[in-house]
Amino acid sequence: MKKVNKDNIIKESYNSTNLKSSTYDVENKELIVEFKKGGKYSYSNVPLQTVISLGKSSSKGKYFSKNIAKNYRYKKIS
Repeated sequence: MKKVNKDNIIKESYNSTNLKSSTYDVENKELIVEFKKGGKYSYSNVPLQTVISLGKSSSKGKYFSKNIAKNYRYKKIS
């Protein structure tokens, strides 16, 4: 389920074996991903279209691994 609030933040929950949810800051192009097994990571300079494609993907985990995980700078935040 995708929710966009007035601050241009997109929040989405996933029905995935690996990904729990994500929060995307449209202005700063920051994607925060929370994993089901624990851990939350922030990815920098992720284009909006990539986030939209993740949400539309039939396999969120595969899309994330191929198109986001190793393509953008990240840091563990929890």
